[in-house]
This record gives sequence, C-alpha cells and structure tokens, in this order.
Amino acid sequence: MADLNGIRKKLEKKILASGHTFREVSLKIGRKDSYIQQYIKYGFPKRLNEVDRKKVCQLLELDEAELIDDELLKSGVKDVNLIKLTEKNVNPTDFLRIDIYDMKSSERPEENVIGQLAINYKEFFGWCNGNPENLKIMRLSGDNMEPTILSGSLIMYDTSVLEYSGDGIYIIRYDDRITLKRVQRTSNEQYILKSENPRYQDVRCSLEELNILGRVINVLTSRSL
Repeated sequence: MADLNGIRKKLEKKILASGHTFREVSLKIGRKDSYIQQYIKYGFPKRLNEVDRKKVCQLLELDEAELIDDELLKSGVKDVNLIKLTEKNVNPTDFLRIDIYDMKSSERPEENVIGQLAINYKEFFGWCNGNPENLKIMRLSGDNMEPTILSGSLIMYDTSVLEYSGDGIYIIRYDDRITLKRVQRTSNEQYILKSENPRYQDVRCSLEELNILGRVINVLTSRSL
C-alpha cells in the first residue's frame, strides 16, 4: 500500500541518498527552487503532476510506479492533476469533500484537520470553477485581512499555484508561519506583502523569501443577521 505521505517520505530518502538537494531537483525539473521542498515537507501540491513525476524519476533513476499512490491508481485515470474535473466528467450527485485546515499551524497544516466541507459536484461547479483535486481550505484566524476577509472565514485556495501569478491574495509561508497576504511585485526580485487592514504595515521580501502555498480563489464567510 502506498499513501501520499509514504510517497513523499520515499522520495525524500531517494533524494538524500542521491546527493542532490531539494533545490537542485526543483531547478532540474524546471520548477521554482522551493517546489520539491514544499511538496515533500508540506504536501503542496497534493501530488506531482505527470510531467514533473516523469522528470523526477528520470533524474533519480526511479521507477515511476514508486511515486504513484493507491488513491490515484484506484481512480482509473492516468493523472487527475492533468485531467480537470468538470461537470461533464463527474457524477453531479456525488459529493466532494475538502478538508479544512488550521492556519495557526506553523509546521504541517495537513496534519491539523479541524473539519470538512462536503458539497455535491453540481452545487460546487455552480459557484467555483477550480479543479477540486487542487483545492484546500484553511480557516483564517486574525484580523489582518479585514474588512475584505473577516476573521474566521474559510479560505479556499488553489494549491497548484506555487509561484507568483499576478496581483492577488495568496496563502504563504513567511517568517516560519503560515499567513494570508495580498502579494504585489515591484520588480523581478522584490515583492510587497500587504494586509487589507491598515493597522498592519506592508512587508517587503525577495523572491527567495516568498514561499507561496496557493492562491485564494474563494472565501466562505458566516455572518449573523
């Protein structure tokens, strides 16, 4: 049996045994230097896509089957990350379940599941056009994004976006903690991390300091009437 966590541990051991660093492997497969570390340590993305998986296996002389988990095998598709799930290729009455993580965690948020969102695919595609396989949810704690996003809101984000893709709100790891910020680029090497709440000062950082875990695509907010 091969689960996602076991796959990541296996790959980590193989990389260390090969003498490569995570950074070297990331760059050799054409990704941002922190890509492989994010995948192994934090589970972002959930899986390596088919193209990245083939490149990694070729580099490390691995059998590709060693990096394919049981869930993916049972799905009956070659690679769910390359086949976008839409209303046309899912049963609309089936339920999509997305784990909700605790943003307070500074280590592995996927180990701090505090709940689960369950919604049928028909309703899901009525208000969101993201690929369900790439989505995660975190509960925002703190007022740094108010009034745009209220504390306690559920933040849905796309974990396939691990690099800056234009002005927007991102889940990032910065200064050893996970946080939510609006990210803007001022030059090729400088970025501004902004809170929506004017009480908080902007932070400037370099590309090397910016560790993006996903881009926010939707917010679920509960408000008493």
